[in-house]
Amino acid sequence: RSYVEAFKNSTKKEGYFSVSDPVLVNETFITYGFGHLVELATPEKYDQKYKRWSFSNLPIFPDKYKFIVPRDKKTQFKIVKDLLMKADTIIIATDSDREGENIAWSIMNQAKINLKSKTIKRLWINSLEKDAILNGFKNLKDAWNYYPAYQEAQTRQISDWLVGTNGSPLYT
Repeated sequence: RSYVEAFKNSTKKEGYFSVSDPVLVNETFITYGFGHLVELATPEKYDQKYKRWSFSNLPIFPDKYKFIVPRDKKTQFKIVKDLLMKADTIIIATDSDREGENIAWSIMNQAKINLKSKTIKRLWINSLEKDAILNGFKNLKDAWNYYPAYQEAQTRQISDWLVGTNGSPLYT
């Protein structure tokens, strides 16, 4: 909401805003998530035997981790995905930290867009004041410089999943 309010003109649409301002080029849309639009799949998505906790199923170490869009977030995810597919330039404007990187890159990966075919920029600000937002949009960064933070955050996410997935049934 703070980003939308910082720009001169905005129109609310279903799941996003159309905005315009002298600091923006061309047609610009601001979309959003609520909570995590993409998350790690639960163990039973790998194999139904994991639905029931059993010591004999441990440890659980998938060869490849599965990410899903929760059912209650599929509508918004589709809106975000459609906008990402149409965009020439994507500006990541999640929180300026590793978790923000994880949220943004996870959505783009789950949307299966060709990241190399897009210009991806990063809004890196620590204030939601109008002047800070506008200054941030005037000084966008190359988003690929922040990709390692996404990798770090995803590694932490997976390690948390492994500890929870294995530790909870083990100690129960």
